Amino acid sequence: MTEIASHRGGALLWPENSATAFENTARLPVDQVEFDVHPSSDGMLVIIHDATLDRTTNGSGPVSHRSFAELSKLSLKGTVSDRILLLDEVIDIFVATSIKLRVELKQGADHHPYPGMPQRVIETLRRRNMLARSIVTSFQMDTVCQAGRCADLARHVFLVTPSLEDEVGLDAIIADATARGVPMLGLRWNTLDSTKVGKVRAAALGIGGWAANDEAAMEAMFNLEVDVFTSDRPDLALRMRQDRLGKGRNGRALSNRPN
Repeated sequence: MTEIASHRGGALLWPENSATAFENTARLPVDQVEFDVHPSSDGMLVIIHDATLDRTTNGSGPVSHRSFAELSKLSLKGTVSDRILLLDEVIDIFVATSIKLRVELKQGADHHPYPGMPQRVIETLRRRNMLARSIVTSFQMDTVCQAGRCADLARHVFLVTPSLEDEVGLDAIIADATARGVPMLGLRWNTLDSTKVGKVRAAALGIGGWAANDEAAMEAMFNLEVDVFTSDRPDLALRMRQDRLGKGRNGRALSNRPN
């Protein structure tokens, strides 16, 4: 069954990467919750998508230039009082659920990876006994590989941008992932088709989609039977999956079939 990941805690339902979003996601029967990690200037692991503060908070400038004490005084846009959370605080919200953590490791405002961040994230997950329930993702192959080496992860994921796929081709990406021991790829939903899914599966790799935020996108992901897709509308994705579970492939209800 295709898994559903609540992207940034459901960014079209609630303010992204906020306590409000995560607390609401924790009440949904989703399989995964996706969120993004950057370091503060004093080495704390904070949850925010962008490398800068401007779009989602009332602050400005690079996230990594502020201490957590400074970051915690900022408000997230669209909320009354929600602030930037620590990775530990997000874990606190989900630890009592069965939802898996889908942790995206981001790069800095200079477009370079943060030194040592994969190790710090893995250590936090290990310390909180959440490593077995976590998937680490990144758009940077070296970052993904570092995370995998830190924890011998079985579910680290290289996220593929359409521009990279256009530049080097899917075959080269599959070969690189296979050579480097990365077990899964994630492609933007509208670049996926049955041929590409077949190629990835033939290489014994997992395949996921990202940015599936409307019915057409979700229908495509379910039809392709990807392992997982991320969505800003986890509520809609859940309803569609439930509807599909109640129907056969020919669209007729499975219930009330004659014996």
